[in-house]
Amino acid sequence: MDGVLGKLAELRDRGFQFMNIPDEDGRLDRIMGYRQLRGFVDTILFRSEHDAKAGRMPAAHDSSQAGKAVWLFEGSLAEAIDRLLELPPPGAPTAPTLAGSSAEPELVPAPLNPFRIWTPREGIA
Repeated sequence: MDGVLGKLAELRDRGFQFMNIPDEDGRLDRIMGYRQLRGFVDTILFRSEHDAKAGRMPAAHDSSQAGKAVWLFEGSLAEAIDRLLELPPPGAPTAPTLAGSSAEPELVPAPLNPFRIWTPREGIA
């Protein structure tokens, strides 16, 4: 898996941050990588070398609403990383900008959302 580990290191070198996502029993279930660029969030979510989802969605100010992805890919981890690295940066003439259909894969697992701003239940004094 050296090739895939090298690709993950390249994502990290390009500004991606990674977090482990546990299952209900606290064991590692998935790993999510993400970075924000010019009003968009690129994300990759994977369980194994053969099960990965990647996408780009607008960075939403209201993170309680799921954002519609402007670009999606599902496949192997190596393919998802390659496609993500080939994706033109936001603002480039060939960069995707239109939201896709509502039948898109889960890119930010519920209830975990690293883009949500936490506020105490009691409110802010």
